Amino acid sequence: MDDSYEDQEFDSEDLFIGPNDNAYEKEELRTGPPLSYVAEKFRSSMELTHYLINTLTDLSQIDPRQKDTMLLQARGAFRYQLTGYLALQNMLALANDQDIFSRMEKLSVEEFKDWLDRIDQRGSITE
Repeated sequence: MDDSYEDQEFDSEDLFIGPNDNAYEKEELRTGPPLSYVAEKFRSSMELTHYLINTLTDLSQIDPRQKDTMLLQARGAFRYQLTGYLALQNMLALANDQDIFSRMEKLSVEEFKDWLDRIDQRGSITE
C-alpha cells in the first residue's frame, strides 16, 4: 500500500471540485424511492464499511493473509460505495482523484462523517 499521501497535510476543502463530468450526465424521469432515501442508505453503508476498514487495519490478532483479503474486499466495497454516493449527490468528479479513496480511509470516523455532511450540504440529488 502506498502511504506517501500520509505526509501531506489534509485540507478538506481541496476535495470539493466541480460537479460531474459531462459524460456522466443524463436527464432522466424516474418513479421510485426518493433519491434522498437512496443517498441515506449509501451513506450508512459507507460509514459502516469505513468503520470496518479502520477496525481491520488496527487488528493485530488476525492472520496477515486473512486480514489482507478482508481489507481488499472492504476497500473494494468502499470504493464502489463512495463512487456511487458521489454520483448520486451530483459530485462524481471528486472520484476522478484516485487518491480520494485512500485519503478517505485514513480519516477518523468523525472526520469522515463531517466530510459526508459537507457532501450532503453541497451536493444535490435533484440537480
